[in-house]
Amino acid sequence: MRGDARTVLADLVDLVLPATCALCHRPGAPLCPGCRDAVERCLHDVPRPTVPSPPPPGMPSCWVSGEASGALRAVVTAYKDEGRRDLAEVLAPWFGQALRAAVGADGAARESLRGRGLLVVPVPGSPRARRRRGDVPLRPLVTAAAEGLAGRACVADVLVATRTTLDQSTLDAAERAANQAGATAVRERHRRAVEDGVCVVVDDLVTTGATLAEAARALREAGARVVLAAAIGATTRRSGGRPTLPHPCP
Repeated sequence: MRGDARTVLADLVDLVLPATCALCHRPGAPLCPGCRDAVERCLHDVPRPTVPSPPPPGMPSCWVSGEASGALRAVVTAYKDEGRRDLAEVLAPWFGQALRAAVGADGAARESLRGRGLLVVPVPGSPRARRRRGDVPLRPLVTAAAEGLAGRACVADVLVATRTTLDQSTLDAAERAANQAGATAVRERHRRAVEDGVCVVVDDLVTTGATLAEAARALREAGARVVLAAAIGATTRRSGGRPTLPHPCP
């Protein structure tokens, strides 16, 4: 019976914490050594500022830890849409590096950590995505990333979607901007915290920047003094305005 119980327990653990790599599905969770190497080749030596091309109006200064193509994009997709929440332990440190770089590069943000406090603001997920996934996968990553900030930082869901938007995966830069325009607002109960505050709006990946620009607009209209941004990675774009196809990072 004890052996049977251990087998049942092992099966349950495998269901909750898969024993296979999220990318190649070979043994080794959450990433096997080979796939981890492939993802790490997508990372910059240190986080870098990124500017989408063309930049959307109102795009805040944004820092990222890597190039959001190939293996890095695949890991984020597996985490969000394939139920591999165990990848949080891989993604959160990279998110934290970008967040610390964004704050460290701005004097007002650094000062806010020592005084009134910094607001770390996740972009709002759509109700449709929340129903499909059953949770908000960005939130625990942001919370873990913010724990690495030395000072007073608060992660707050101050933004809310004001209307239904289209799935952006097939939209070009202009279409994404139109899709996001006016689609976000600051919740009434958080307006006082945002007013004259320093905010870092965060998303997992940056493609055209439309989502971050819209979030920044809503925060500025609510009176935020400074708005910065951070993300795990940014997508390289080609001249036609659509993201490049996934490829192994150099």
